[in-house]
Amino acid sequence: MSIGSDLTAARERADMTIEQLSAATRIRSGLLIAMEADDFSRCGGNFYARGHIRSIARVVKADPAPLLAAFDAEHAVEEEKSRREERAAVKAPTLRPARPRWALLVGAILVVLMGWGMVRLFTLPSDIEANASKTATATATVTTPTPKPTPQPSVQPTKTPTSAKPPALKTSLTLTAKGNGTYLTVRDKKNRRLFQGRLGPGIAQSVTSSGDIRVTVGNPANLVVVLNGKQIPTKLYRFTAHPDGTLSKTSGTGS
Repeated sequence: MSIGSDLTAARERADMTIEQLSAATRIRSGLLIAMEADDFSRCGGNFYARGHIRSIARVVKADPAPLLAAFDAEHAVEEEKSRREERAAVKAPTLRPARPRWALLVGAILVVLMGWGMVRLFTLPSDIEANASKTATATATVTTPTPKPTPQPSVQPTKTPTSAKPPALKTSLTLTAKGNGTYLTVRDKKNRRLFQGRLGPGIAQSVTSSGDIRVTVGNPANLVVVLNGKQIPTKLYRFTAHPDGTLSKTSGTGS
């Protein structure tokens, strides 16, 4: 299980909602939902992320040590890699392309042209005399063109039409906020983020994807779900929308 899934499981064992946990830890509900979705980029750095993990663990009566160890194992490598890249960028010398010396190049071209003109000037009379003597002694010849063979029509092989692939099943999902609004995280079947943010009252967000669409909701009571043109009521904080127009509860593993 991921760190976000462990935080979600600990909160659910404590029988607390996102809003209740936010009030107890003084951490914004939107940030809590992002952390449960394994998105710690909004914490402002690894130092603050560790502090938030300790605060959450204290409120839900969980041991923070394994959570912090998993966080350090996952993000320490990224921190060290970014530091090495910064040091390499500072030490790397800056290479500037050599500027061509246009004046020297143009001068060399002019010298070559002038030399070629002088050679042609002195050799032109002899070339005219040689061409005149060749014309006087040349014998006219008549050439008979050879008939060209008649081209034969080529036979193109017929192509067997390929069978068309069946179209991929699409899932069309429209999420509309009501009441005080709610925070949303929407991902496709390949765990790619399609939308993440807070929807204000009356604001709708529509997404379409092939296959399943997974949704994490901060407050299901403030959300209206329309799947493939049909409104479906739900009280789930995490659910999966399927192409056949049904909803199911998303398992606790993964993000």
